[in-house]
Amino acid sequence: MSSAVILEAENLQRIYKMGSVEVGALRGVDLEVHHGEFVVILGVSGSGKSTLLHLLGGLDRPTEGRVLIEGEDLSELSDNQLADVRLRKVGFVFRFFNLMPQLTARGNVELPLFLADVPAQEAKTRSTELLDLVGLSERRDHRPMELSGGEQQRVAIARALANQPKIVLADEPTGNLDTATGADIIQLLREVNEEQRQTVIVVCHDQRLTSVADRVIEMRDGQFVSKRLGKGGKM
Repeated sequence: MSSAVILEAENLQRIYKMGSVEVGALRGVDLEVHHGEFVVILGVSGSGKSTLLHLLGGLDRPTEGRVLIEGEDLSELSDNQLADVRLRKVGFVFRFFNLMPQLTARGNVELPLFLADVPAQEAKTRSTELLDLVGLSERRDHRPMELSGGEQQRVAIARALANQPKIVLADEPTGNLDTATGADIIQLLREVNEEQRQTVIVVCHDQRLTSVADRVIEMRDGQFVSKRLGKGGKM
């Protein structure tokens, strides 16, 4: 792949202390992701994949090693600087949606725009465009409790795209959805990747995501155990 490297992880280790016991959630992970790539990291529960995603997105800090986004070393940033990176460069999609229940679909998408000091009218226009993109133009004034699980995940994807991040990180995005709805979300993530030129990294145990991935990495016990091209591979 000739496109530029957008994200790098070098010797990532994450050790959690549980009383006097140390648990190694990550054990020396190296990763290089190129701009516009769709990478799927597969693993069972407890394999370390969610821990890895949190480190890649700056939600947590490694015990050892470092993460670089566009060459910027996250370990050298203060907490406030790290929060700004998360706001402007990384979009997150979670298994349980993590929407604000008191806000409408539009309000949830507008929230990161307001946090980034985007003017109100521009935020409204952007949120409308994104909800149109994910097929929810008729549901933008509904609150999460009035939406199905698939619709809530579509709102979450629109929210993740609000500030036009360089990278979208998705943690089990189909894990709380039925089979058909999960397939729709998989297809939507691929469309976002191709049409919006977003770099997408998904951690999951859903083998169906390999059908749209450029690259598939399998993870076990905090380490990568295999790497291969996905069925959608562009490399």
